[in-house]
Amino acid sequence: MACKESEGKCFTFLWKVENMSFCLQKNGERIESPAFVVDAIEKTKWKLWLYPRGARDGNYIGYFLNREADSKGADKIEIKYELAFIAKDGSILVSKGIVKDTFPKGEEFGYNVFQKREDVYISKRSTFLPQNTLRARCKIWKGVGEMTEDVRCTAYTRIGVEKRNFLWNVKNFSTLESEKKFTYQMKSTENDMPLMSVDLSLTGGLNSGEIIRFDTSLQDKTIKFSTLRLSLIDASGNKVECNEDGFWFDSLLKYKQFTFFFTKKKLLAKKSMYLPDDVLSLIWEWTFSKGVVLEEIEEVQYGSVNTEDNIPDDKNVNNEMKVPFSHTLNDNLKSLYDKQFLCDVKLKTNTGIFPAHKIILSASSSVFNAMFSSDMKEKDSDFVNIDDLSDDAVRRMLLYIYTARMEDVTWESASNLYVAADKYAILSLKDICSSYLKDNLSPGNACEVLLLADFHADDDLKSGVQNYILKHDTDIINSDEWKVLMETNGKLAAETLCLRYK
Repeated sequence: MACKESEGKCFTFLWKVENMSFCLQKNGERIESPAFVVDAIEKTKWKLWLYPRGARDGNYIGYFLNREADSKGADKIEIKYELAFIAKDGSILVSKGIVKDTFPKGEEFGYNVFQKREDVYISKRSTFLPQNTLRARCKIWKGVGEMTEDVRCTAYTRIGVEKRNFLWNVKNFSTLESEKKFTYQMKSTENDMPLMSVDLSLTGGLNSGEIIRFDTSLQDKTIKFSTLRLSLIDASGNKVECNEDGFWFDSLLKYKQFTFFFTKKKLLAKKSMYLPDDVLSLIWEWTFSKGVVLEEIEEVQYGSVNTEDNIPDDKNVNNEMKVPFSHTLNDNLKSLYDKQFLCDVKLKTNTGIFPAHKIILSASSSVFNAMFSSDMKEKDSDFVNIDDLSDDAVRRMLLYIYTARMEDVTWESASNLYVAADKYAILSLKDICSSYLKDNLSPGNACEVLLLADFHADDDLKSGVQNYILKHDTDIINSDEWKVLMETNGKLAAETLCLRYK
């Protein structure tokens, strides 16, 4: 039953779900919050329930408040409550308002249709899932009378994931025979046990062996869900994203099959670009979900409670951004870099040369690792030519690789570093630059960032910029920058405007 807005004191439960997109639950299955007790309402015990892939309708996330079966208090309790998703700053993203219901023990009330999954996971992902974390909030009031004080309880649930990135070089690709299999065996970084094998074969198509097929076989039976991003490395060392998908594995079926974005015919048509030395170089980025690995009540506050219902996160200031790092290791690597001690490779731009260490570059970047550990020309060379980056971008990229720091950050340097981080798959640096760009959007630069995100196929950054543009449409759509966008990429401009009507 709907209620008017309440001004009384209440119990607030804030729940942070980390790695939300890797929840194991299928349609009709739920993930539950840690249990919490509302002392002011007869010490009743509650949980929040989320249906990440829908309670009934798979297009919507389901969201419920459940009174636990072993709850204390009367058999039936009347309360007022509000369910909401909130942003990092505590502002409400979606709420169905305050309602009143009577909860028997072991019963739940809420919404089968709470928020579109497409909004949460795709079109507005940067808003709903910053750092892939969903923030759910529930406020509870007495059904009759008022509480004597505000109480706020914060909790979190972490979905465990294991990430495995590797390079697979398929040599003499043009001579591969149809139906012949080539296998790559992955092992877990935690216990070195077999994780998954991937078979490559050529089959079907108009020409024999035209379609490139991959068959995956899961050896770790505890894994039930995984995601994959598959890219090839071209002759210039750039990543070309090809496949992105999610795979479910149940107790009976541990095998999955999919086809490569490119056919053999298309690759051979651009052999000089995609098959240098007749080698197909593939970067595999797997993420395996392990389900809930940690959940706990983090904090309970009584009395005067901050009105902004945000769950604290590490915050970065605009001109100095930091990430967790060992200070001792930090200083030692910085010393190696400053003294150029035992450097075995030089990064060469059009105007500068930067000494570095292959092993340190390889540890930070899967692309550098591919260069130095495969049959690519850089393996036995003392130089890596970087014609498309400025000296400042390379200098800042190396500073981050060696020290995990970014200094004197500006809009221009963050934009250039974003490009460098994407080129060399330095994912943590790319995320930091993306966050800086999103935090410093303005009507004058939004179109520039939108083009950048679209060019690099960064859906998270793109969604964040599009949401900003729609919020400031009057200023942006009448600007010269928008006119240039329409002239250079009318499809992207139209796509952005169409989001308003979805």
